[in-house]
Amino acid sequence: MKHIVATIQRDQNAIIRNEDSQVLIIQGVAGSGKTSIALHRIAFLLYRFRETISSKDILILSPNKVFADYISNVLPELGEEQIPEIGMEELANQLLDGKYRFQTFFEQVSLLLEKEDESFRERIQFKATFEFVSKLNEYLAFIENNYFEPEMIMVQRNPIPDSYIADKFKSLHRVPLFSRFNEIVSHIERDLFYYNQYEISGKERNELRKTVKNMFRVTNLRELYKDFYQWLGRPEMFKYARASTFEYPDVFPLAFMKLKLEGFKTFSHVKHLLVDEMQDYTPVQYSVLSRLFSCKKTILGDANQSVNPFSSSNSDSIAKVFPGADCMLLNKSYRSTSEIARFAQKIQPDSDLEVVERHGEAPSVDAFKSKNAQIEEIKTIVDEFELSDYHSLGIVCKTQKQAAKLYAALTDHYDRLLLLSAETGAFGQGIIITSSHMAKGLEFDQVIVPDADDRNYQNEVDRGLLYIACTRAMHRLNLLYVKEKSPFLAE
Repeated sequence: MKHIVATIQRDQNAIIRNEDSQVLIIQGVAGSGKTSIALHRIAFLLYRFRETISSKDILILSPNKVFADYISNVLPELGEEQIPEIGMEELANQLLDGKYRFQTFFEQVSLLLEKEDESFRERIQFKATFEFVSKLNEYLAFIENNYFEPEMIMVQRNPIPDSYIADKFKSLHRVPLFSRFNEIVSHIERDLFYYNQYEISGKERNELRKTVKNMFRVTNLRELYKDFYQWLGRPEMFKYARASTFEYPDVFPLAFMKLKLEGFKTFSHVKHLLVDEMQDYTPVQYSVLSRLFSCKKTILGDANQSVNPFSSSNSDSIAKVFPGADCMLLNKSYRSTSEIARFAQKIQPDSDLEVVERHGEAPSVDAFKSKNAQIEEIKTIVDEFELSDYHSLGIVCKTQKQAAKLYAALTDHYDRLLLLSAETGAFGQGIIITSSHMAKGLEFDQVIVPDADDRNYQNEVDRGLLYIACTRAMHRLNLLYVKEKSPFLAE
């Protein structure tokens, strides 16, 4: 933080002091300080508009609890009070009234990395496009025009023609579809009293509501969502993760459908929304955010740091959801030494990245004959770290399972050892074992990347994870592998 403050450049300052953009989208390369700059931006806006906006009026959409802990420590440094934050899954749970069980994003990524399931990947990709959002809207228009089948109703001796009910349904086109049923009953009640001087009873009102609702072919959200895939002619694109538990790619399409059908009280009290790790959210998720938050937004991330390339977004695609959005680029990497930054560039080239010259030792890539020999080397490096002036050491594994296994092997040897997981609520100094997914947004004085072999890092998903792992290092980077190194380390 202090390093970034001391070296704030013109492009960073332009982001911090931007007062005009309704939606500001920031593409920042690894180590560009985008999260810190975004938090400085929040501090600036709170100062600049202190008479009309306070910390409680801002909401931060955070990717995990570790990130939430990080920002809770940074903001007081900037002289700001605690700012409310919420995770995507928590937001989804609110939208769905806590009635649906679903997979988390963390579980989705773990499954992608630990299990070869081509059909799962296909389902993820299918639901991560603008075409998919268009199809959802087409389906909702289709059921509005075809699934409501009015019938004549008798209230005592008063007939309510089916044509009357159909006209009322159409006239209420601005009202969420499922909310129209009660509105139609209210119209019936008023007109019966006005024209027939008949006042319906509470029991009759309840019966009417039930009758009108039953005129719609399907009113169960879960069944309608499944019906959507039948209508598409792609029933294989819907599958439960386990008994009645939705896969993560279905959570926000389901919420999108519920918003359209039932409506939702928007977050009108929020005056500024900050979204981090923008690359991990899909068009349907941004469509939901667009409906919920009419306030100004700051959206930031790095398209090169996606842990799930099957559903990743970049600044151009996000701007399609928010017409008129301003896009800005942070292309200077301050975190890593020149040697580490250029090493990472060979793994995953980023033509936008500009390395700030700060020199240190070259990353090491070392081979071992066995896993045990690799673990012994890790212990040696950790011992050296504990005698050094460095404060933080990250051991970044590819998957959470690998991180947990390594933690079990080392936990008896070191006191300052922490395993980061989706449940971890705090991030501190010392020796941290984590996965690439959990390490995103974090930085360490020194990083060890174990198992950098040709079996562990071999495809395009793996390439991105290896890039994330290497770009966490500020001063020193050690990569270890058994037998054959990853093809991404060929140079």
